[in-house]
Amino acid sequence: MNKSYIYLDGKVIIEDENNNKTLTEYYDNLDEVLIQENLIETMEKRIKELEQEMETYKNCSGKRYIPVILPFTILLSTIGTPIVIKFLAGFEPFNYPIDAAFGTTNLAMCMIPIVLSISTIPFGALAEICQYITYKDSIKKEKAIISEMDFLNKEIEKGKEHLEKLKQEKVKNNENTEFRTVKVNDLQYLEALKSYLKLYSDLGYNYEKYYHFYQEGQLDQKLEKLYSVKNIKLAKEYFEEKGPTLIKK
Repeated sequence: MNKSYIYLDGKVIIEDENNNKTLTEYYDNLDEVLIQENLIETMEKRIKELEQEMETYKNCSGKRYIPVILPFTILLSTIGTPIVIKFLAGFEPFNYPIDAAFGTTNLAMCMIPIVLSISTIPFGALAEICQYITYKDSIKKEKAIISEMDFLNKEIEKGKEHLEKLKQEKVKNNENTEFRTVKVNDLQYLEALKSYLKLYSDLGYNYEKYYHFYQEGQLDQKLEKLYSVKNIKLAKEYFEEKGPTLIKK
C-alpha cells in the first residue's frame, strides 16, 4: 500500500506501508495513480481472504440437509431401553409389580422408557434444530462470499483499466518545485469500497428475503434505514441483473 511520497527536483520517492521506497518521475495525477493502486491492492487482498473463507462453506448450497442427531438419539434411546431395564431389574425397588392395562409388569418396565425418552429425545431435537440453523447460515454465508467476490472481480478489472488510463495521461503542467512530503489521501476511497463490500455481502447473505422485497416493490422501504439512496439503487440493479439465479445456486 502506498502511504506517502517525498518530492524533490522533479522526482518523487514513494514509500509503502513496509517502508519500502521507490524512485520515480513526478506527474500531475500521481496522487490519483497511487490511490488507484491502493484500491486495487486492497481488493486483491480481500479476494484472497474470501477464497480462504470459501473453503469453509464450499458447496454448502449444493448439499441437502440430512437429519442425523435426532434419529441417532431415538435409536440410542430405543436400544438403550432394554439394556437399562435388564441392568436395573437386579435391584429390588425396580422389581415392584404394577398392574397395567396390558397385564402385570414391574416399575422398571414402566418408568425406564419414559425417563429415557424425556431425558434424551428433547435434547436430540434441540441439537438437530441448532444443526439445521447452522446449515442454513452456512448457505447464506457462501452466497455472501460469492456476491462479494463477483463485485470485487468486476471492480478490479475496471480499476486496472482506469489505472492504465491514468498512467497514459502523465503530464507536468502543475509542477511545484518546493520540497515536500505528501501523504496518500486514500481514506475516503477505501471507506467507500468498504461500504460497497458490506452492501454486496449483505445482498448475497439475505438474497431470498431481499429478492422477495424487490419483487413486491418494497426494497426501498426495507433498506432505507440501512443504506443510502445510491446503494439502494445498486441493490435494485443487482437483483435486476441476477434475478432468481443465486437462489437456484
